[in-house]
Amino acid sequence: MTESLGQDWTSAERIRSLAGVIASAGCAGLTFGMTMPFLALVLEGRGHSATEIGINGAASALAVLLFSPLVPSLLDRFGTLPAMYGAIVLTAALLLLLPFFPELYQWFFIRFAIGAVAAIHWIISETWIISIAPPDKRGRAVSFYVTVLVAGFAIGPLLVAFLGTEGFAPYLTAAGLVTLSAVPLFFVGDCVPSLPPRTPASYRNAFVTAPSVITAAMLAGFTDTAVLTLLPVYGLKIGLDSQTAVILLSVMLVGSLLLQWPIGWLADHMDRRRLMTACGVMFVVAPLIVPFVIDEGIWRWPLLFLWGGASLGLYTLALTMLGDRFPPAALAGANAAMVAVYELGATLGPLTGGRGMDAFGPDGLMWVLSGVAFLFLCLALVRSFFRVAQDS
Repeated sequence: MTESLGQDWTSAERIRSLAGVIASAGCAGLTFGMTMPFLALVLEGRGHSATEIGINGAASALAVLLFSPLVPSLLDRFGTLPAMYGAIVLTAALLLLLPFFPELYQWFFIRFAIGAVAAIHWIISETWIISIAPPDKRGRAVSFYVTVLVAGFAIGPLLVAFLGTEGFAPYLTAAGLVTLSAVPLFFVGDCVPSLPPRTPASYRNAFVTAPSVITAAMLAGFTDTAVLTLLPVYGLKIGLDSQTAVILLSVMLVGSLLLQWPIGWLADHMDRRRLMTACGVMFVVAPLIVPFVIDEGIWRWPLLFLWGGASLGLYTLALTMLGDRFPPAALAGANAAMVAVYELGATLGPLTGGRGMDAFGPDGLMWVLSGVAFLFLCLALVRSFFRVAQDS
C-alpha cells in the first residue's frame, strides 16, 4: 500500500504527479467553462426558451449525480490513467457529435453522456490529489487545484467571446481543449497513485462516517450555483444598474480565486473542523448583512469578496478533510459521494433561491442562502460535540 500511494516518492516526484493532474483538471475546467455558456447561447439563438435551455444544461449535472457511484468500480477495473484517458477521449468525441445532432432532445442525451464521462475525470483527479498530498500540506495542494479549476471556468467564457457561436470551430476548440487535458498526464511518468481495491459500500458509508464533510460539499454547490445564477438578478431587482449587478458576481469570483490559497494554508496550520465551522458562520451571516450594505460600496465589496472566498473555501476544506477521514481504499467512494451531493446542491440552489425571491422579494434569496447555511452549521456543531464526547 505504501508504494501504491507514493509514500516512497521523492518530493520532486510528488510535485510532478500533483502538477500533472492539476494541469489536466485545469484544461478540463477551461473546456467546461467555455462549453456551458457557448451551448446556452447556441440554443438561445435557435429560439429555445430559458426553461428549455435550463433543462438541457441540467442534463450534465443529472448525469454526474447518477453516474458518480459507478466511478470507483471503473477505477478498480481499469486503473487510474486508462480510466482518465478513456473519459477524455469519450468527452472529445461527444463534443464533436453536437453539431451533427442539433435537435434539443438529441443534445439532452449527448450532454447527459458528457456529464457521465466527465464525472470519471473529476472524481479520479480529486482522489489522486488527496491520496498523495502529505497530510500537513494537503490543504494547500487542494486549494491550488481548486484555484486552477475555477480559473479555467472563469477564462472559458472569454473563448466564447473570441470564437463566437457560429460554425464548427467552437466545437473543435472544445474537443481540442479537453484532449489537451491528457497531455500533462503523459509527463507524470510512474508517479501515478494506484489505490488499493475499494472498500465495499464505501460510497454509502461516506454519509455515515463524515456527514459534516459531505454536507459541506452540498452547501458549497447550493450556494455557488444559486449565486452564479441569481446574484446579478438580485442586484437588478433592488435597483442597481446592470453593470453594478454583474460586478457583484465578479467580486465574489475574485474572492473565490484569491482566497483559496490562504484558506488552504490555514487548513494546514489549524484545526480544520474549526476552520470549516468559521466558513459556515460566514455563510450564515454574510447573506443577512448583504441587504443592509448593498447600497454602500465601501462595505459591500469586502463583504462579497470574503463571502466568495468562504463559499469556494468550504469545498476546498471538505475535499481536504476527506483525506483525513477515509483510508485509501475508501477514498474514491467517499469522493464520489461528495461530488454527487455537490451536484445535488448545485441543482437545488437556483431552484430554491429563485422560489425564495418569488415568494419574499429580492431578499428572499439571501434568507434562503442563510437558512440553508444555518442548517449545515447546526449539523457541524452537533457533530463536533459528539466527536469531542467520544474522544473524551
